[in-house]
Amino acid sequence: MAQIDVRGKILLFDFDGTLVATEGLAKAVIETYFGQSTDADFYSEMIVGRTWKAATENMVRHAKSQGFDLDSPEKLAQEFKARYRERFEKGVQLIPGILDLLPKFQDRADRMGIVTGSERDEVETILKRHGLESYFSRIWAFGDYEHSKPDPSPFLTAMRDWGCDPSQCWVFEDSKAGMESAFQAKLKWVQIAYESHASEPDPRAECVIKTWDELTIL
Repeated sequence: MAQIDVRGKILLFDFDGTLVATEGLAKAVIETYFGQSTDADFYSEMIVGRTWKAATENMVRHAKSQGFDLDSPEKLAQEFKARYRERFEKGVQLIPGILDLLPKFQDRADRMGIVTGSERDEVETILKRHGLESYFSRIWAFGDYEHSKPDPSPFLTAMRDWGCDPSQCWVFEDSKAGMESAFQAKLKWVQIAYESHASEPDPRAECVIKTWDELTIL
């Protein structure tokens, strides 16, 4: 079990792979183009935690380096988003334990927000489906900041907008890109290692949990 003190803190949650188990859906969509042999390291390093725009730009570069000719990043992003939405609209599961912890987080923390590479309507759709809208005061989604994770821009934007500094915050992340973004923004974070791409512990994290059931909060 891990334990953290969130009393009076600002909590910034990633979305995909942290609150909801959607990374497998994204991987299935990507494998439509790359096949079942999608390189795990490439997927973890260059796809997970990024906006669709950044992810598809990386995929196009990777494909060309391997001798393949994929469509433009813009066209791929549109196709991936359409296919991804078809899948998540059929139902997305919450990461185990988060439903029990959210009321406790809300009681103890100052504010809670979501900092994600997903598009706002996707996030709002899933939050509404699970009845979670009231827990989060604000969402920073694709288009709300300048650069995709692993750039610190998403978290720096959130701190600027809320007028806070790193000492006031806790971040909850699952991806390498997201954790690097938090690190570059000088934030401390909890690593959520529920989905397979995030199974390797990041030694910079304050603690690593497999599911939210493993976390105790003060």
